[in-house]
Amino acid sequence: MAISLDRVATISREVATALDDRLSVAGVSATEGGGGRVEVLVTVEGCHAEPCRHLLNVTRTEAGVLEDELRSKLLAALTAHHPE
Repeated sequence: MAISLDRVATISREVATALDDRLSVAGVSATEGGGGRVEVLVTVEGCHAEPCRHLLNVTRTEAGVLEDELRSKLLAALTAHHPE
């Protein structure tokens, strides 16, 4: 059974906050057709291209999978906008 949208939002905010205080989860919605995927809208504060938003499509079948996928995609978003 898929994780509820409310729980996905909570997990998304926790992962984003733990990674970088510039990340802010603006919203979560089910993908068209439902199923085990959701879209998470994330804003990167202080980005050179304000507003800097990313729409992440992630799996919501298991909390651990969701957290890992979010962490990976959020780190990629930060790297793309703040290359070192």
